[in-house]
Amino acid sequence: MYGKITTFGKVVRINSVRYYSSDSSKKLLEFLASMPKPNSGRIFDAQRQRQQISKKAEKYGPSTVYLQVLGSGARGAPNTLYLFTDQKRYLFNCGEGTQRLAHEHKVKLSKLDHIFITNKTWRNIGGLPGLSLTLQDVGVPNITLHGPDGLDELYNATKRFVIMKDMNVTMAKCSPSVDFEDNVMTVKYVLMGPEDNIFKTDSTPIAKKPKLGGEILDSKFEEFIHDDTDYYKRETKNPEEPKNMSPKLKTKNVGKDALKMKDEKVLHELQKQSHCTVAYICTLKKRLGTLVLEKCVELGVKPGPLLGQLKSGQDVVLPDGKLVRSKDVKTPDDPGPVFIVLEVPDISYLKESEFAAHFDDKVNPPENIPTIVVHYTPPHVFNHPKYRAFMSQFGAATRHLALNAHNTCMGSEAVHRSQHRLHLLDEDMFPLLRDASVPALWAPGPRATAALDGARFRGLEELKNKIAEAQFQNIISLEGSCGDAAPGGAAPARLDVVAARTLTMFHLRPKKALDRSAEPKLHIQEYIQEAMDVNGFVESLEKFRKLVEKIRYGRIQHHQEYPKVVFLGTGSCIPSKTRNTSAIVLQIDEQRSMLMDCGEGTFGQLVRFFGPKKVNAFLRTLKAIYISHLHADHHIGLIDVLQARRQALEEIDKEAPEAPVYLLAPGQIVSWLSIYDKEFERIRDEFTLIPNQDLLDDGGEQWAAALRGAGVLRARTCHVAHCPNAFGLAVDVTPHYKLTYSGDTIPCGELVNIGKNSTLLIHEATMEDELAGEARIKMHSTTSQAINIGREMNAKYTILTHFSQRYARLPRLNASILNDNNTVGIAFDNMQITMSDLELLPHMYAPLQLMFAEHCVELELKAANRARQKERQRLSPTPPTSNSVRTYSTNTHTEEETTDKADEHNGTTDNNESEQQRNGENITDNDRNIIS
Repeated sequence: MYGKITTFGKVVRINSVRYYSSDSSKKLLEFLASMPKPNSGRIFDAQRQRQQISKKAEKYGPSTVYLQVLGSGARGAPNTLYLFTDQKRYLFNCGEGTQRLAHEHKVKLSKLDHIFITNKTWRNIGGLPGLSLTLQDVGVPNITLHGPDGLDELYNATKRFVIMKDMNVTMAKCSPSVDFEDNVMTVKYVLMGPEDNIFKTDSTPIAKKPKLGGEILDSKFEEFIHDDTDYYKRETKNPEEPKNMSPKLKTKNVGKDALKMKDEKVLHELQKQSHCTVAYICTLKKRLGTLVLEKCVELGVKPGPLLGQLKSGQDVVLPDGKLVRSKDVKTPDDPGPVFIVLEVPDISYLKESEFAAHFDDKVNPPENIPTIVVHYTPPHVFNHPKYRAFMSQFGAATRHLALNAHNTCMGSEAVHRSQHRLHLLDEDMFPLLRDASVPALWAPGPRATAALDGARFRGLEELKNKIAEAQFQNIISLEGSCGDAAPGGAAPARLDVVAARTLTMFHLRPKKALDRSAEPKLHIQEYIQEAMDVNGFVESLEKFRKLVEKIRYGRIQHHQEYPKVVFLGTGSCIPSKTRNTSAIVLQIDEQRSMLMDCGEGTFGQLVRFFGPKKVNAFLRTLKAIYISHLHADHHIGLIDVLQARRQALEEIDKEAPEAPVYLLAPGQIVSWLSIYDKEFERIRDEFTLIPNQDLLDDGGEQWAAALRGAGVLRARTCHVAHCPNAFGLAVDVTPHYKLTYSGDTIPCGELVNIGKNSTLLIHEATMEDELAGEARIKMHSTTSQAINIGREMNAKYTILTHFSQRYARLPRLNASILNDNNTVGIAFDNMQITMSDLELLPHMYAPLQLMFAEHCVELELKAANRARQKERQRLSPTPPTSNSVRTYSTNTHTEEETTDKADEHNGTTDNNESEQQRNGENITDNDRNIIS
């Protein structure tokens, strides 16, 4: 009973786990449960290769080291810092959206060994669940977490939907008396808290948090709270077991007291240091200077062991008795620069004495003075006079890098590139994003159309420039300045403060220098030109625009702005640079909105779409959040949205009464939310839980008044065939508009029943028709299956979403869909659609296919390749073994790695396109743990 659980005078009904009753589904699920996971061999091979490389590197100190900002800490962006060395990689904090930015900017996370967390807040750890699954999939054998005590409890809390079977997550003992050390650096832990007794370990009992709603509500939600369902293991029903018995109670009918005692013990241990933050004083290992061979020759040193002795720092005596000193034939040794990473959430946490050995006080040796100090400290503390005085003690030579909410950089160029191109189709359905944090450059591209005849060339150039200039001016005026001022305004003269932006780099070795050359920028005219230069696109665009004008003009008196649907995330499994994970906004009217699913990075998408100045206004309209099922890519962004909504409400009135959002979700979600509330941050007052189970079979009468207050006339759920406790939803928004959302499912008759005569069906279409077998195994739908469900329920329009990341730009559609329908549309991230404009969507296919022509050709080539492989297997006397399949995959990876190593050698950024291609397609294809 975490969350504000309200009964409205009725007992909340608990529905047991739903199992699929059809014989065919039962047999399929039993078969799937017995199948070995296809990823195991690939992951093991990757782990073994990684360990061999790591052992070789341990003999040498790193020669190249730099800090690189992934997420600037801006609102809606992660606050993630990446430490690159030519041997190992490290991460400092891991905010929600980290892996999406790493994907886009080709920052290799597969070589991570250690992740350092400054404070146990969602802002710092929100990206860990999704990143951990990705690291496991690419063969990382072990990750060590450094941070406040109890940090690793995150994995216990998420164990039902973040399943770590092939990667170990260990917790380092962060003690002031024990340093971390490897061949790259030494790290000293500094524990800071609001009280001096944060290190006490006495066992004095502490007051327990009050239980929400009292013992009655506790007992009603006991089954949900202690849920132990594995949401990635398709279970089958035992007909002999009682219908309403939960999995936990099946194995142990008496044990509630023991469970409670265990929870209280864990809570007690964690609360001893629940307010502790950890700062890190990092010192790179000394690197010996290099031999200058010309000097060795001049002094008569011959090739042989004497050179090795000189390189190691030893003086040598030549056979003729001449003394050769090491320092005379070597470049100077690099003593190893120092950098500090810290977060001070409140000025009372600051312990200046812990950093005194690194102050520039004319007593400490120069090598102790930090080259750079990285501050995760929030702006209100960062600007405090006491904190500024603390910063000044490091001296004028120390730079200060701020990663906090004062920054504005969201870090993604790719989302703008897609939106600017789609904006060509329709400025209402694809509005320009209100994220003006990435500078826009005006730089006309090369004249790729010079071969056209003069009149046509001039016309095309005029159109291109007109559109590009208008969009450029629009993006500049949306939110004001694009830049980040130094945090706190004018800093004291002695402080060199740098506002972090994505890909801001600070080189520590071999040179010390700030590098901002790689920071993302928008090249608007290039985006337009890419589309305009495709043969036939201009004609197709003009035809579509005329059609839009004709349709809109014909019904101008009947156009209604609301209800409106905004797609924030339309991809499956993991976020990519063009499609985020599932999230859809239903704007009922100006004052009321509902969010359907809430994948990682949903709040960041809201900031991009509405803008940092207007997102709070939207959040204050958010009355309900619906979660379809408990796979991570559908709900891991919930905490960030809840916390942002609270901030938006407090912006108007900090003393305002609580206004929890209605959370329509599988009741089992309280297991995760209650653990997070107890062990990390208090969130239980931010939501009122309405279990999806209570809305089955039109049984939500006790919630009718609450839903009407949220703007919903009626909400009805049904079980769908995807995983335990997966639901579809039908919402009557007005007497004339009904919306149905499938969540994730194979074609489902129960969804048809509750969605009859919908105005709009939003249905997942994860895979193309030719992959129907794979879709069935993963309990997903193909495009044609989704369209057929819309026809069966007599939906007026259907929009397809939740595409596999192999269809990052456009799904592969068969000829009948392209040519023979006028009711089906394709969802894109940051697309908004009113009910009046639904009829325009089917007419977009032609310009979309030309706009993304290169991607469409690539999909056709892959399909042809699959067909050839299938034909070879049919004609082959013996089918290929699993080893041969794995060898093919490894060979492909090796070829990509070769290109990647060339990129890494030629640039400063640690690129790995092959890893990102695996993340975007192969992981999805190989049934990773997040079966979205």
